[in-house]
Amino acid sequence: MRKSKKILIIDDDPEMRLALQQILSILGHKSFCANNGQMALDILSHAEKPALIFCDIMMPTMNGLEFLIKLKLDSHHSLSSIPVVILSSEKNLCSQVASFGAEFLNKSFDVEELVGVVKRYCGEAKSG
Repeated sequence: MRKSKKILIIDDDPEMRLALQQILSILGHKSFCANNGQMALDILSHAEKPALIFCDIMMPTMNGLEFLIKLKLDSHHSLSSIPVVILSSEKNLCSQVASFGAEFLNKSFDVEELVGVVKRYCGEAKSG
C-alpha cells in the first residue's frame, strides 16, 4: 500500500469531475479540480504538484490541447514532467496527444480502464 497521491482533474463538466473524484476517492487518492486549462495553470502555479492530471479537450477559455502544450513546454520544467491523461471522445486526437507525451483515454471509458491508468501512475493507495 502506497501513500495517497493528489490528482488534478480539468473538465468543464461538473458531472464528469464528480464521477472522477468519486472513483479516485474510492482508490484512496485525493483530487482537486479546474474548469478549464487556464484555471489549471493558475492553480498549478501555487499548489502542490499533482502526481497525475486528467484533462478534457473541449473546454472554454483554454482547451485541453492548449493546456497540454503550455504544460509540456514549461520553461521551468517543474510541471512538464507531470503525466497527463487526455479524456476525449475525439479519437482522432490520439497521435497529437501522444506527440506531447500524454496518454489518451476515450471519455466513455470503462471504470477498470481508468483504475488501471491511476494504478500505473500512482500505485495503490488503499487496500480493500
